[in-house]
Amino acid sequence: MSQVMNGAEYSIAAVSKLTGVSCHALRVWERRYGFPVPERSPSGHRRYLHDQVSVLRCLAKLAKSGRSIGELIGDYQAGTLDLRAAVGAKVDERTPAGQVVDRLFAGETGSAGALLDRLSAQLSTVELIERVIEPALVEVGERWFRGECDVFQEHYATSSLFVRLGRLLDQARRDNVSPRRSVLVGTVQGDRHEGGVLMVSLALELAGWRAVPLGVDLPVEEFQKAIDAWHPDALGLSFVLSRNINKRFQELSKIRDVPVFVGGRSIVNHQGLARRHGLIPLTGSLSAASKQLLDNVEAWERRQGRASRT
Repeated sequence: MSQVMNGAEYSIAAVSKLTGVSCHALRVWERRYGFPVPERSPSGHRRYLHDQVSVLRCLAKLAKSGRSIGELIGDYQAGTLDLRAAVGAKVDERTPAGQVVDRLFAGETGSAGALLDRLSAQLSTVELIERVIEPALVEVGERWFRGECDVFQEHYATSSLFVRLGRLLDQARRDNVSPRRSVLVGTVQGDRHEGGVLMVSLALELAGWRAVPLGVDLPVEEFQKAIDAWHPDALGLSFVLSRNINKRFQELSKIRDVPVFVGGRSIVNHQGLARRHGLIPLTGSLSAASKQLLDNVEAWERRQGRASRT
């Protein structure tokens, strides 16, 4: 992707995906609180600086603790809010996710693996995903977006992280000897991002459900064929791209017999559209989104007049 003038690199859609803050909220914060104020491209489109994205990530995290975003932005603008200290980040050290990415970009396979092994011993599997692997995948994409790595480095780092997720998923599946329910997981046609599929599948297996990954880039009619053949309890889809999302939602609205859940970075801006098509949006952290899915399956069954199978 091309760089933008004066170092303002990110479109509003990219910022939304990187921070989890909707495009609408970003515009409201700009108008109401005076932050973030983006630069403008020659065509008038908003373009945000890397530093603004970093601040927004911290503010979004702090807002989840209950503080109002207006208060947080006010304190930040007044210089009385130490963002890094507030979210527990060290100023002079890279995060574990950043260290993993650095080693993968350097081709240091053994060193990156050893670091992930150490982190695995310190964290639960869900914590490892949420604090290290998922942020590392985002970091890889962000550095590629800024032109700070070559394509071969992006591919290698991403595939290495997917291999780690695959191993964790395999172990979780072996440990989950008596799954209570099953969920089909995948992405729709045009979306080839596998990370969300692997992470959601892993979280579901850890919760005692059987995840059935159907891979990526699958036409909607193929999901319906799988539902008819295997009779799962739900369908969960990851959306990283928002391209053709209205068309895909229209196709998914025709899915029969199971609730359809949609999650991923693109969904933060399309929750209302998803609901209008009868889909159930999943937002928040991986563990929060997985819990929403599990809870909503039973709620959906009650609305359909079905008896729970658990």
